[in-house]
Order: sequence, then C-alpha cells, then structure tokens
Amino acid sequence: MKDCVIKYILIVTLFLSCIDTLCMAEENDRKDSGDNPSASTVTANATVDKTKATIGERILYKVTTDAQEGTDIIFPEMKDALGDFGILESGTEVFQRGEGRATQERWFSLETFNTGSYIIPPIVIQYKRKGTNKTEEVKTPEIFIEIASTLDKNASDIRDIKPPVLLKKNYHRLYIVLSIFFGIFALAGTVFFFFSRKKQKESASATQLLSAHEIAYKELERLQSLDLISKGLIKDHYYYLSNIVRHYIENRFELMAPERTTEEFLTEMTTTDKLDKTHKELISNFLEHSDLVKFAEYSPQNQEIEDSYGSAKKLVDETKEVLEKASP
Repeated sequence: MKDCVIKYILIVTLFLSCIDTLCMAEENDRKDSGDNPSASTVTANATVDKTKATIGERILYKVTTDAQEGTDIIFPEMKDALGDFGILESGTEVFQRGEGRATQERWFSLETFNTGSYIIPPIVIQYKRKGTNKTEEVKTPEIFIEIASTLDKNASDIRDIKPPVLLKKNYHRLYIVLSIFFGIFALAGTVFFFFSRKKQKESASATQLLSAHEIAYKELERLQSLDLISKGLIKDHYYYLSNIVRHYIENRFELMAPERTTEEFLTEMTTTDKLDKTHKELISNFLEHSDLVKFAEYSPQNQEIEDSYGSAKKLVDETKEVLEKASP
C-alpha cells in the first residue's frame, strides 16, 4: 500500500512539471511576439488616389506592406507596365510604426491612353520572416479604374469641317523669286569660273617659268624640310623621293616614268639614247632600291637612305639642262 502511494505522488509531480513547462513555453512565445498574437502576420494592401480618370491623366498607385521588423519583403520586378497601365515613375519608402512593426510603401505613377474600364491586377509579394529562410506570399487586392475621354460628347462647339475652298493660282511672285535666285546663281558661277581660270593660268605660267631641274631641286629641299626619317616615316620618304625622280625624268627627257611601273620604265629606258649608260644604271639602281622599301617591307640603314637621296640629287646635277642667258 505504501508503494502505491509513492507511485501516485510521483505521477502527480511529473504531471504538474509538464504543465509548468508548457506554460513557460507559451509565455516565451508571447514575449517573442510582443504580447500580440498577430505580431508575425504580414499584410499587403493597394490603393489609388482616384478610381476615375481621363486619358493621359496620372494615377498614383500605392502598395503598402505591414510586417514584423526584420521581415524581408520582396516586391516583384515591374519596369514598364502594370496590367493595361504604363509605369512612368516608381519609388519605395520605409516607415517604422513602433512595437516592432515596419511599413513599406511602394508607389507607382500610372497612365493610359485608352478609354474603358480596367482592373489593376493583384501583386504577389514574397517575404521571409526574421530568422527563417522559408519564402511565403501575400497578395494585394485588385482595383477597378474607369478611364473616360477628355471630349464632351454633348459639346455644342463641335462642328463639321467646311468643304475645301478653291484658291486662285497666282505664280507671278514665284516666277520673280526663281528669276532672282537663278540670276544670283549664274552670276556667282561666272565669277567663280573667271577666278578659277585666272588662277590656273597663273599657276601654269609659274610652272612654265621653272625648268625641270629647278622643280626637282625645290622638291628635294621640301622633302628635307619635312624630316620624315626622324619621324619614322621611311616608306613615305621613299615614296616622295622616287616621285621627284620620276617626274624629273618625265619633264627633262620626256619619258613616261610616273605612269609606268619600274619594270615597264626600265624596259623603255634601255631603248632610248637620251640617257647615257652611267645614268641609266644610276636610275635603275635607285628605282629598284626604292621598290624594295615601298613594296617589299625592306628596312634600309641610315647610310642607304642618305645614298638614295644623294643618287637622286646626283642625277639632277649631272643631267640638268644648261640654259643660255638671252643677250640684251
């Protein structure tokens, strides 16, 4: 009998201990939720500043969420449109409401250019409670919008268009303007033609006054003043130098050097008696060396560059035309 009493006492003690543990757990849950059963609830709402608007009129649409502080609110991505409305601007604001609650407000500036009845669809908002990785959802309510035309159907000042009026054609003023325009154009063309011809004649006269070797000397001096070698423009230097020699040969000996390839010109040069053997060999070596630099990507040494320039000048020095001075 004594053993039964002891067992009964132990059972009662264990039962009371379990009840006390459950009460303590409930008390802790109440403290975590701020003594408010709905503290962990997340709510979402949507509002507009007007439910009736006209075409092109802006509508301010707001989405508000209320959640426990620390809850991660995830709004859906909306860039250009929301239902049948275009999004002009958007923004987000966060407010601390107190008692561990936080409010987020997402606003959109909407517009449309079509009349009729429209529904702004619900927005699905995702969230994660504080301390968890579980994603949950909440929806906003849908909102009805009425879009009306800006025209008053009963407006009395709307009238039908008038029939077309036949205008009398008068081209007298147009003819005068066109005559003046073409007259000025013709005068300007005549003046331009006169001065261009005069400039060409002066240029031709100046060129005729210079002999072939004088032109070559001036071009050689100009090539030196350009200083292309120090600038690393070796190939350009050889282009310029070979062009001077070719034009000198054409002006001095009437051989078509500029218009022909080196091979074609050397073939013709062998048949002419206007150049002696020494000068033919000098020209041949000069042109072949220039072609190596211009077309075969050959990089000459400084001494070779100086020798090429010296060969060109030597050719002019030894073959220049001796002009007799006219007696007074």
